[in-house]
Amino acid sequence: MTIDLKISLFNFRNGGLRPNSGYDFRPLTETYAPAPAPDLIALCEAKFWFARGRTPFLTAVQTLSAATGRTYVGELFSGALATALVYDPNVFDLEAGEEVDFADKQNLARLRHRNDDSPLQILVEHWPFWDGHARVARAKLLATYGPSNIPTIIAGDLNSTASGPHLPTADWPRLPATVRDHKAQQDPDGSWHPDTRAVDRLIGRWNTTTDSRADGAGFHHVAELDPDAPNPLPPTVNAGGSGLHIDYILINDACQHAWPVKPGSYNIHIPDPARPTPSDHRRVDVTLRRATP
Repeated sequence: MTIDLKISLFNFRNGGLRPNSGYDFRPLTETYAPAPAPDLIALCEAKFWFARGRTPFLTAVQTLSAATGRTYVGELFSGALATALVYDPNVFDLEAGEEVDFADKQNLARLRHRNDDSPLQILVEHWPFWDGHARVARAKLLATYGPSNIPTIIAGDLNSTASGPHLPTADWPRLPATVRDHKAQQDPDGSWHPDTRAVDRLIGRWNTTTDSRADGAGFHHVAELDPDAPNPLPPTVNAGGSGLHIDYILINDACQHAWPVKPGSYNIHIPDPARPTPSDHRRVDVTLRRATP
């Protein structure tokens, strides 16, 4: 017998906040209504969802439930770049939410799968776009979860890419100087290359000799565990952005062992060019499959 766990990541631009105040959740429902509803949805940019009495968050959860026909509840995480987790309570019980006083427990939810009583923990992350050093510091802290014997997922807009020839790079001279400063590093000869330090700290640097990663912290990019994933990988941002692959679902060794990636399940949803895009980022999905006795 197998159990499939469908996970989705979506950076919902401004959390639906409109310029003239108020929220528009139609882009969220348009993103999730057409496809089978995931078991877990990691959402970035929960803008002012805490400050406004959690009402936008609760509305988002209710809207997703109505649009997909699936019962959802969720956890809202604090921080300047707030995030949220939406999940099906018929699939998971929540054992613990974040502990805001401890940096390594922020954005963290501990769950237990109801069908086989297996634990799972997820960190829904949105790293600062403006500071590569801050991203590295956060990656160093989260690296402590790599050797955990609890299956652990990191999902979020990490605002930086990883090394490797299968990942897109940017046309750096075309981009504004502020974007280059945020997403890249400059070489002594004046040329630019993507700043891969933070993500590579978790999954390892790409070794061009062995075509594999080395010196990681025990995390893996789920796309690289799916033999049927696109190669090269497309950007996770829509046209007009950096052109980089910056939205990641990572799993640690324990998760890879307990919940390996279902082949062919990794997907970056490319929006219909004839319709308005629901966000500046693309929805990312993967299915993990657990074998049970």
